[in-house]
Amino acid sequence: MNFRIILLLALVQGVATLLRAFGWMQTGFDLFGQGLLLLPFIGAVAVMHGLFIATVALLYVLFAIGALLGKGWAWWSCLTAVIVNLFLVLSALVQGPAAAEAIAWSIIPVILLFYLFSRAGRGAFKGFRAGVDASSR
Repeated sequence: MNFRIILLLALVQGVATLLRAFGWMQTGFDLFGQGLLLLPFIGAVAVMHGLFIATVALLYVLFAIGALLGKGWAWWSCLTAVIVNLFLVLSALVQGPAAAEAIAWSIIPVILLFYLFSRAGRGAFKGFRAGVDASSR
């Protein structure tokens, strides 16, 4: 698979995840002003969940930027984002019957995961790591 397509997929997943995070945070902010104790607490939990999801989105964007710049840490950024994203999808799948939504949210991370461990992916990032090792000496 072409490296540019992988970067585009990572950016698409990052933007979609960021939009999802904003949705969670908006829900949380809406709940802050309602009720005395329980709804504001649930709102705070929703905002924290949104911030966590936003962190995953930023990891995807960080991967794309790092890969464009040829940084060795980009591989780890993508791997971390993919693993956390897949755990979030599994968590959502366990909590509710939204199987179609879970599959939709896991397609790009699975593609990225396969690319990271494919021969093409390892080859693309091998030069990055070699450059980091050579520059650190």
